[in-house]
Amino acid sequence: MSRTRASPDRAIIHQPMTPEQITHLRTHYQSLRGQRRILEASAGKSQLIKEPNLIPLEAEFETLHKKFPGLLPKFNKQQYFSHTGLGYGLFHSAGIIGSVEAALARLESVMEESQSTPVTEYKEFKFIADAKLRKILERDYAEIQRAYISECWKSVIILSGSAIEAILLDRLQADVANARASAKAPKEPDLSRWDLAQLIDVAVGLWSKLAGVEKLSHSVRGYRNLVHPGNEIRTGLVFGKEEARIALEILNLVHRELS
Repeated sequence: MSRTRASPDRAIIHQPMTPEQITHLRTHYQSLRGQRRILEASAGKSQLIKEPNLIPLEAEFETLHKKFPGLLPKFNKQQYFSHTGLGYGLFHSAGIIGSVEAALARLESVMEESQSTPVTEYKEFKFIADAKLRKILERDYAEIQRAYISECWKSVIILSGSAIEAILLDRLQADVANARASAKAPKEPDLSRWDLAQLIDVAVGLWSKLAGVEKLSHSVRGYRNLVHPGNEIRTGLVFGKEEARIALEILNLVHRELS
């Protein structure tokens, strides 16, 4: 019997999953691991797997395709067909097991990535006094998350730094007398002229609940230098996923503590 070798569909890179989706994915992962052991045992010395023994595996892949479209290449047992014997097909175990191993590796990668990456969510900034600024922050927050998912680290840092600066400026202007009286306040009386580092120092001095911001703020204090390539070259700034993650973490912390 001749066989045609179908090229598997290319797996689609998914956005980070919700905790519930990860739980479902982990269940399928464990199921595939169990089926791999059963198939390895059933193949024995012949290194062939009987077609009926593949029914659970096919069902597992089908369920995965329905729940997570495009996550895995389509499973096509005919790629591994050997011959027909005693009324049912026999398939090469090496190819079948290899497909399962590839699926397991893919699921591991997606689960790890999703657990370390923020899930896109909508966040309100009702505590911001300026209505126009509030809309800008809500828009930018959604964009920051999309940039993170796309691994655009520079965009994440610049937008996060801008959002943090806007939030702190808005809140400090609501308490401008104490802000100017702070021991860490610069001589410039116009708060809108303060840079992010100065805003952070004063805000932390006024609100102890923001202490965590000061410890992490090295990742965003010089964010404005990233806007212009010349500044980036002169300052020798180095940034990547870790700096972007911290920048977003600071933004979330500021939002939580000041909302």
